[in-house]
Amino acid sequence: MMNSTKKQQLLQIIEEKRITPVFQPIVSLTDGSVFGYEALSRINMENCGISVEEMFVLAQSYDVLWSLEYLCQKKALKAVRRQLGNKKLFLNVDPCVINDEKFKSGMTKNYLERYHVSPDNIIFELTERTDLQTMEETFQATVEYYKKQHYNIAIDDFGNGYAGINRVCFLCPQYIKIDIAIVRDIHKDAVKSSMVESLVHFCQGAGIFLIAEGIECSQELDKLIELGVDYGQGYYLGRPSPDLAFPKKSISKNIQKKNEERQKFQRTPSFFGDIGSICHKGVVTRCDTQAVTTYEYMKKHPEITEICAVDENNNVRGLLTRQFMDECFGGRFGYNLNSRKNVADILPKQELQVDRSMSIETVAKLALLRPQTTLYDAVIVCNGTRYYGVVTVKDLLQSAITIQVERATDANPLTHLPGNKVIQDKIEQCLKEQQPFSIMYLDLDNFKAYNDAYGFENGDLMIQAVAKSMKDACHRNEFLGHVGGDDFVIIASHFEMQEIYEKIIVSFRSRLKDLYTPEDYARKEILSRNRHGITETFPLASLSCALITNEKGPIRDVYEFSEKIAKVKKKSKQIPGDSLQKYAS
Repeated sequence: MMNSTKKQQLLQIIEEKRITPVFQPIVSLTDGSVFGYEALSRINMENCGISVEEMFVLAQSYDVLWSLEYLCQKKALKAVRRQLGNKKLFLNVDPCVINDEKFKSGMTKNYLERYHVSPDNIIFELTERTDLQTMEETFQATVEYYKKQHYNIAIDDFGNGYAGINRVCFLCPQYIKIDIAIVRDIHKDAVKSSMVESLVHFCQGAGIFLIAEGIECSQELDKLIELGVDYGQGYYLGRPSPDLAFPKKSISKNIQKKNEERQKFQRTPSFFGDIGSICHKGVVTRCDTQAVTTYEYMKKHPEITEICAVDENNNVRGLLTRQFMDECFGGRFGYNLNSRKNVADILPKQELQVDRSMSIETVAKLALLRPQTTLYDAVIVCNGTRYYGVVTVKDLLQSAITIQVERATDANPLTHLPGNKVIQDKIEQCLKEQQPFSIMYLDLDNFKAYNDAYGFENGDLMIQAVAKSMKDACHRNEFLGHVGGDDFVIIASHFEMQEIYEKIIVSFRSRLKDLYTPEDYARKEILSRNRHGITETFPLASLSCALITNEKGPIRDVYEFSEKIAKVKKKSKQIPGDSLQKYAS
């Protein structure tokens, strides 16, 4: 089709308003409920020779992008009027358009009220068609302007094009949408899984919600739930529809079931306790309470430093600190401006929420990753999505310091991993509580021969290589311990240890090359003395691993455990090279 014809069709679409909005659900991967909808556009003109994607590209080149996007947004808002409720509406906006003064003056609170939609429920989803480096200074101010008007910002297609980590740091969005290319077949790809797992940890620390796009099968969905992604979107959960549709009940129930399993696996508490054990109930208020009532309550009770806001179902919605409330109601105009607002109207968006089963150490690390402005705010503790309590930074740091002191008295000086006392207590705790657990024992093969041939300093490097490989492979709050010498332990609250074992072996093998001379490494063997002082050849170092789980039944006591682990260790050591032997009780 000629460019002139395409331009004519584009202008006709805009002039005749030939756009039909459709809505794709964005679903909570915690409970299967609908969190919001992404508004998409479809062309409803017969014999149209351009696609939707091409339409936006052409609009930008012909300088009519503002008109097209305004039309799409107006159609979407009109279609959801009075239906959206408390659900979120994601509107795709090009950075050039959102930075336009016409957009600022058009997308006002009064304009949204015509469609019975609140700015709190609008999320501007920034598409990746534009490189923001060309407009960095003005755009950052623009984004802050919309945040102050209670709009939220989402970055679309993270991991593709311009939408990378630099854009996240630059914009500080409330939501990140993972690109479909990363989500596709994530259950088959360890690299993609590791990437998303790291992104989950980053977003938890930064107070950002993560949305996975393009979910097309149950296996992808299950993997994303396992990794801890907040929300999901894709054909498997719901196709774009003119109506505000919901996912099938069977899918929602499966999400709830998988999430419960995930929480159960994570519930085996740290030896030093989980965050739920040190939190206190605190004071809560409903989101529909008048903000001034909460402010006056704080004034009457100077000992209260924060109040958590919840909805009618006790789901956490935000945190009101004393400093924040003083800022809202202080000054010449603060009281008059906010006295008629509800709590929901003034809630800040930067609180840190964690599950009550999370270890104290993990929460302490997340808390310290927060920006300076919220560094000393209390941490909200949840049971699922519901309010459970709060932990002050003082209590959190005191507990973390106590943990470090207790651990330091027993830590191995070479690897800094917990030693025998902590390992024994941890194993006894697993056996007593009988929650799902896996205990992997790792033994370094041919270490004495290496130590004798290469010396103690290189022997220490070999030991450290095993510890580093374990740390590389473990990302689900597993417990790592150093029994002593060349023996190590991993204790997990799940049964997926095969993947961890394989990652350890890959990581350890990659380090071996630097621990041997080029000649020895090429031959795959070394000359050293055996236990009788006779020189012979020995293979390169390898790892023999023994695994005990309670997957098929309980283990009664530590004596039964010791007997079984000894048998499996012996069997694993009899196999040349790297090996993993399992005893499923």
